[in-house]
This record gives sequence, structure tokens and C-alpha cells, in this order.
Amino acid sequence: MSSRYRNYRTLPQEPTFLHGTPGTIYILQNDGLRSGLYRIGATRRSGVSKAMEFNRDAHNMLPGNYECVFELHSKDCGMALEVIGKKFASQRHGKKNLDFYQLDLDEATNTIISIIAEINALAVEKANQRQQHPPEMMRHLLPDLEPANNAIFSPPPPSFLRKAFEWVAN
Repeated sequence: MSSRYRNYRTLPQEPTFLHGTPGTIYILQNDGLRSGLYRIGATRRSGVSKAMEFNRDAHNMLPGNYECVFELHSKDCGMALEVIGKKFASQRHGKKNLDFYQLDLDEATNTIISIIAEINALAVEKANQRQQHPPEMMRHLLPDLEPANNAIFSPPPPSFLRKAFEWVAN
């Protein structure tokens, strides 16, 4: 077996790998592909950093550069990506492991926003139920969650570089 295949690491498929993990759902556009063809995925980082990663990848066989045209933070990005994949299954194009879809961007973003809002509302409801009825021994380990109107959409966690910049600036 050549070293090329020995060093190749495989990861589980993203939706099951990211189930229960907060992250970002992104839509990427590649200027080397036809218009209306978008890549939808999930990451624990930002969609912009994912686009930069694809642009730097030497094994990327697609022409052109990726650009992030939409990203939204989800409290369970694995479940959100799975639901989005089922919703847009009829518009899927290309190889099975590449999540390219032929979509209208406005309709896709509205659909994704509604899906993420439902998933985030379920996550907040579940967290509130766990807080109301935690096991007595574990009660001190749980954070205090206050229900708020903005709990459905929350900003992504600050990145390492932003924290470092704020630390240096102060």
C-alpha cells in the first residue's frame, strides 16, 4: 500500500459526526461552476473559513474559487444539515459525497432560516427542560439558562483569532 493511501485519514460523514454539535450552516458559490449551483454544508467554524479551506485544498479538482454567500449558526448543525439535505434532495447534483444543489439562493436561504429556527427552538426547549428537571447530583454543573427572544438565533462563538486580537489590543 502506498504512503499516499496510508496517510489519508477518513472522518465520519458530517451530518452524523456533527449531531448535537453547535455550528454553522453555510452556502458556498464557486465562480468556476454554472450559476445557481451551490454547495451546502456544516462546520464548527465559519462558512468563510470553510471557503478558504476549499480554495487552499490542493486536491480540489473544481475550477474557480469558493465564496461564502450565506451562513447561519445552529445549535445542532448535524441535524440541521440532515433536514436540509432531505428537503433539497431532488435538487442535488454531482457526486454523492459532494453536497451541490441547483437552487434559487433566496428561496434556499429562507428555507434554511426556517429549518434552523425550528431546530434552535427545540434545542432551547430541551435545555430548559433539562434545567427544570436535572438530577439532584448534577444540578450545580448546569449553567443558568434564561429564556429570551433572541435565544433562537445566537451568534457563533468567537474565533480564536478574534480573541487573540482583542487580547493584544487591550
